[in-house]
Amino acid sequence: MSADTCIWCLEHADGMDEEHIIPEALGCPPGFVLPGTVVCRKCNNGLADLDGAVIDEFDFRAFMAGVPRKKGRSPVIRSRGNVVGTVEKDGPAISFNMDPVPTTAHDGSRLAPYRGSKRDVRAKFTKDGNIARISFDIPFGQNRKFLRGITKIAFSSLAYFLGAPLARSLAFSPVRRFVRHGAGDRHVLFTSSSDNTYSNSVWPPYVSPSGDYAVTFRLTSLEFLIDLSEEESFIAMFQTKAPEFFGEKNWCTLPVET
Repeated sequence: MSADTCIWCLEHADGMDEEHIIPEALGCPPGFVLPGTVVCRKCNNGLADLDGAVIDEFDFRAFMAGVPRKKGRSPVIRSRGNVVGTVEKDGPAISFNMDPVPTTAHDGSRLAPYRGSKRDVRAKFTKDGNIARISFDIPFGQNRKFLRGITKIAFSSLAYFLGAPLARSLAFSPVRRFVRHGAGDRHVLFTSSSDNTYSNSVWPPYVSPSGDYAVTFRLTSLEFLIDLSEEESFIAMFQTKAPEFFGEKNWCTLPVET
């Protein structure tokens, strides 16, 4: 293959646009990109919905951390139906609508009612004197596109650290098919970081004695491990060791088995 072959479609890459490995809206570290000779424009644009799925899962964390959106736009929450979050003159503001009818958000926009969809947020309001509190739980990692997006970050990181020629290997065809088309099943192991600060970082891939690869990285306050081997040959080994390293209840594998 030539030096300007896309690692995703294995076709010619025109060299026009660089690819941010971690979505900009979550705060991609400076220089953590792949050039347009490694990811073609068609795949860069065509896989953007996977980046969006990852961004959506961390929208509250990125918003409260003040992370600018793409091209430096202000942080915002607008993909959750009954919730709107914007940065106002006095700081970040969030509107929740738990009523059965639409209402007007703090920024004047129309705010849909709570309908119980996967993206809606069921909030609980309590008041103690002059202090009001809002509490809510958000399901995490249930969107298959999110799993594909996390795997995309892992595979792009492998290309960044170990080179595009390796990433173009046909041994990674199952990974490519999963990310590009959602074909097959892949798994993501994740755990909470030891601190709750907002930070994104990626570490060089792990290479097994048999020559298989796994990638670990941190998004916001979660750490992920993705097995990039053809048959996910050592995911079971990581799962076995996870309780020892993280504790019995401080880790999870996605998708969750039911």
